[in-house]
Order: sequence, then C-alpha cells, then structure tokens
Amino acid sequence: MLEPFQGEAGVLEPPAGYLAAARRITREKGALLWLDEIQTGMGRTGAWFAHHAVDELVETPPDLVTVAKGLGGGFPIGACIALGDAAHLLEPGNHGTTFGGNPVACAAALAVIGVIESEDLLERTLLLGQKLRDGLLADPRVVEVRGKGLLIGITLSEPLSAEVGAAALAAGYIVNNPTPDRIRLAPALVLTDEDASAFLAAWPGILDAAFGGTA
Repeated sequence: MLEPFQGEAGVLEPPAGYLAAARRITREKGALLWLDEIQTGMGRTGAWFAHHAVDELVETPPDLVTVAKGLGGGFPIGACIALGDAAHLLEPGNHGTTFGGNPVACAAALAVIGVIESEDLLERTLLLGQKLRDGLLADPRVVEVRGKGLLIGITLSEPLSAEVGAAALAAGYIVNNPTPDRIRLAPALVLTDEDASAFLAAWPGILDAAFGGTA
C-alpha cells in the first residue's frame, strides 16, 4: 500500500511520477494498486482524495482506496473502495465484518459528505492551507513548510519539536511532533479564517517559548 502524503517523518510528498510508476508496475505484474487515504482522504488535501491531484492516475485510477478518520467526522467508520475489475473480487459471502454497514456510522458519513459539499470545504481547505503555509514559513526558525490543503508539515531550524508542541499546548493549540525537528498540523476542515489568523498570530510566541526567546 502507498500513502502519498503521510509518513513517520511527518508530511511527505512523493516525487513527480511516483504514483504513475506504481500504477505502471502493478499493471505489468498483475498486482492491485492500493492507496491508503485514511489520513489524506475526505478533503484533507483540498480534494476528495490526495491521488486526484496526480494527472497520470486520471485515466488509470487505483484499484483500491481505503478511507476512515475524516469519513465520519470523528465518528468511527472506515471504508474500502474498489474500482474497475477489483470491484468484483469480493462478492456476498466472501468476506464478513463485525461492524460493517453500521447504520449510525453510515448516517454520520453521509452527513459529513453533505457538509463538505454544501459548505464548499474543499476550496476553503486549499485557501486556508496556503494561508497557513505562507504565514508559518515567514518565521526564520521555520526552514520548510510542505503538504497540501490542511495537512501541513513544518521543519524547524533546531530539533525542538517537543518544546514547540508543549508551548503550543500551553497557548491552547494541539500540534503533533513526529520527529525532533518536525511539526505536523492537521486542523479540522471547518477551520475558519479567524482560527487560522489566531494561530498565525500566536505562532511567533510559541516559537519564542520553545527556542528560549531567540528569533
């Protein structure tokens, strides 16, 4: 399985042609191309799925896509989407699941999809993500900001991610520090302009506290 933008090192973007090469190799070998969009799907990157931004996959999409997390808006649910010939691999009786088809979870997922569509959250995710990346990178203690939409990875100039996480929490914000010099942000898609502006205003003070007040 391939997970395009998420990894142990934070938020990673594949090199150009990576997924297209994976699609070509799997077709040549008779294997399925399975994309893990559990963290990146459901609008997180400004598209319904992160792989939608890969032009090479428009004509030859993946065979399987797994989704969860954002699908239920906090309510536990997961789904495996099969496309093309792969959609006929499992038939009734081939596979069972304890919680599959839970009507409450399915209702929650349908509600989430409806809100993303009705409130145009995909476009807002792109705009707010760019606003955050530009604002975060303006501080010299940030050497790189990457990602798409509201899945954002930050590389710090010093290995102080734990200190940044603690300072952010003290300021009222929850961030993730996956490695000593990296911070990951994954705010909710309902993030407002005011929320983004407030975090950017607090960001220099958070870094001051983590870096000992040195800019």
